[in-house]
Amino acid sequence: MVNDQIYTKANQPGILIEGEPAIRLIKDIKQNNEIVGKIYEISVTLVNTGIDITDELTVNLTDEEHFSLSKKIMLNYSETKTVSFNWSTLLIKDQQIIISFYPTDQDTDLNQYNSGSKTFTIHMTDVQGIRSTSTPGFEAVLIITAILIVVFLMKKQNIRF
Repeated sequence: MVNDQIYTKANQPGILIEGEPAIRLIKDIKQNNEIVGKIYEISVTLVNTGIDITDELTVNLTDEEHFSLSKKIMLNYSETKTVSFNWSTLLIKDQQIIISFYPTDQDTDLNQYNSGSKTFTIHMTDVQGIRSTSTPGFEAVLIITAILIVVFLMKKQNIRF
């Protein structure tokens, strides 16, 4: 009976996430010439290490805000396939993303051969793209105040333009 269990497990597809997901900035989301978000292409590579074709799998990407994207795939035996998502965010900070896969048919039991997940971090390193934390218009008020002080001092000393 033990040999039958080993044979059954060896024949099952074994799906793995290979390496780290590839992340590519597609574009900045701008509002009034200010970057308020970003759109990325995130590509994950899955490989079937088994000798059977997989059932239909759902590959899911979920971010910290619980935004979720899904795609459905099947893998032949020994096949490697890359799945890409266009993911957008309004949070300009490092974020954790979870890539998971599982059988699309909800009646299929999840096991180590047909499901899994990987968490990774997207690093927001574009310092120029980070929104300013200053108060809008503060600089203009500061300049006007400085001009008024200069004019006041010039009048006080009776200096003409």
